[in-house]
Amino acid sequence: MRYTYAYRTSEGKRLEGEIDAPSRDEAFAALRSEGIRPIKVTAADGSKANGEPTGIRKRVVAIVAVAASLVAAVCTYAFLRVEPQSESTPQDFSVRHQIYGDRSIIENGVATGWKACGLNRGETILACFAQPGIATRVGSDFSSVAKSIKESLANELKSDEAELLEYRQLKQIIEGMKIELRQYMEAGGSAEGYARRLVERQNQEAAYYRAAKQELMDARSRLGEDELNALWAEKNAELRAIGLPMLQDPNESR
Repeated sequence: MRYTYAYRTSEGKRLEGEIDAPSRDEAFAALRSEGIRPIKVTAADGSKANGEPTGIRKRVVAIVAVAASLVAAVCTYAFLRVEPQSESTPQDFSVRHQIYGDRSIIENGVATGWKACGLNRGETILACFAQPGIATRVGSDFSSVAKSIKESLANELKSDEAELLEYRQLKQIIEGMKIELRQYMEAGGSAEGYARRLVERQNQEAAYYRAAKQELMDARSRLGEDELNALWAEKNAELRAIGLPMLQDPNESR
């Protein structure tokens, strides 16, 4: 199916294009894998298709294509800019990505600091920022955090095909963050400044996600099923556009 999309360049210019994809979710995933952050993706005929309610209840698919997410997960770049201590002006980095797969595995990994993945201290810190929309718990000692993540650059995480898919994605994301850190420092930034910006971004994402979730939960008592589904699709489209996890079906807890 053909979709039209719109996005803004790093200079703020609005551009449009078209893409062929089996579904709207996969169109989003394909664009993100190319470093494009779409602000709108619609079916070329103007209809709402592939997961958006059209008068009867339809469930929005919360997990985009795993193959596309694995490609996208290699780079978790975060639109970070260097603190003003050099004359160079580094370019914005690429789009934000997340880990897709079994929710229980991801939740357990987050809760345990991804202990099963054999990460060193610096990698464990970076793993706190691998999944968008979750408030960070790295503390306020940024000098210690900076030291650990710099030391982690000496190690390269290897993925084994026998490992869980979620673990492989995590490792790819962490290695992408190491690339980002190197580029950040080469452009004149410090590891401490990078860590502060990770924390700031993560907490902003968590606040945005909580607000969207609360809005959807509050709407359950005042909206009918079709209207609630429409709001659910709208909130998920907003979250998906900035790389945040999808909200679960609000009808399940009615």
